[in-house]
Amino acid sequence: MQRLLISFLSLTALASVVHAQPAPDAQPPASSDPPTAPTAATPPGTPPPAEEAAPASAPAKPAEDMPRKIAVAKDSPGAFFTPGLLLQSQFVYDGQTKAGAAGAADVSFSTTTFKLRRLEISASGELIPRFVKYRFMFDPSRVRDTLNTANAVDAAGNPVPVRTPASALSTAQDFYITFQSDFADVSFGQFKNPISWDGFNSAAKILMPERAFVANLLGGQRDLGVRVEKTFPMFAYWIGVFNGAGQNNFDNNNQKDGALRLEVYPVPGMTIAGMTYDSIGYRTRAGTKDRWEGDFRYETGPFLIQAELIRNHDIFKDGATAISGQGAYAALAYKLKDLGSGNWKGDLQPVVRVGFYDPDVDNDLDPTKVAASNFGGNDERMDYEVGLNYYLRNHEVKLQASFDREQFDQSDVKKPINEFIFEAQVWF
Repeated sequence: MQRLLISFLSLTALASVVHAQPAPDAQPPASSDPPTAPTAATPPGTPPPAEEAAPASAPAKPAEDMPRKIAVAKDSPGAFFTPGLLLQSQFVYDGQTKAGAAGAADVSFSTTTFKLRRLEISASGELIPRFVKYRFMFDPSRVRDTLNTANAVDAAGNPVPVRTPASALSTAQDFYITFQSDFADVSFGQFKNPISWDGFNSAAKILMPERAFVANLLGGQRDLGVRVEKTFPMFAYWIGVFNGAGQNNFDNNNQKDGALRLEVYPVPGMTIAGMTYDSIGYRTRAGTKDRWEGDFRYETGPFLIQAELIRNHDIFKDGATAISGQGAYAALAYKLKDLGSGNWKGDLQPVVRVGFYDPDVDNDLDPTKVAASNFGGNDERMDYEVGLNYYLRNHEVKLQASFDREQFDQSDVKKPINEFIFEAQVWF
């Protein structure tokens, strides 16, 4: 809590001398050429005049400006509503080897499946222009993320497990109302916490079909609360207070979670950020969690480098000793422009990513002996990934493929997993 207070006071002093920059005025459309004056009739027998040379470069025809904003609200002039959609469909192959019993050979098996990864339906807009805005998003495909297993019997009296969605309400993701000003935008509702650049930002723009393991495990989680944020030309800040109970859950105690994220942009295309996330009050209670994270991203020309380091500190049982874990990843990508032809003309981007996660930095874990108390009890994990992205229309229409080799420290007990994913995406 002391770190949050000191960072907030420093940020307030800095923000007082910074002004948000207005968007540049739109350039006026080029005027059309005046009509050519009529010429006199040419006498018979006169050879036709030589054609004038075409201008070196004709002005490009302005692209049609398709309407994206829908006017709404009779009492709020200038109010608008903008719909959005993110659709991701995947094919997934998982190959794994399980250690055989004593003296027996290892057993290899694989699974394949097609799945709808995301169907995010969203809308945003402003009710009072440049003062009150809003956003909501829900994903009907996520109802399968949390399934309850119940025991039933068939007509013959044999036991049959039945899996049903835990709750359709789990499909609700973002929904908030924001009050804007020059120095702070204040939002009330549900949104992602600011842990991890990869987890915090849109799933439509991630480098591979899935986020890095540590970013997906510890970052990008949604919660109910309030946040204050603002982006300036050279830096941005993000402050939030949450229930700490997770997505779509009311709080059942007085403990809250606080977060602070600071970003700086020293040169165009570069982001350097640091973040702290801490439970406030009742620090010996199960569910108490702390996160410290730093990330770096630099995109220049065809090159992109991105890296993160996250450390977590969690209490999984009332009064128990906290368990500390940490993980990191680094990714490198290079974009080849304008390949193919016709509708298939696009940009090809190879990607390489390497990451690790250690769920308990103080102890070596055996996954066969650790209870599911710290993110499943998995042993230290390494991920070696290669990917290939093909951008047909930037992120609006793209194809992605990736291969992930998951290896564990206790390799004689938990064998490596090979995973291949192919994904098609449309987004607007």
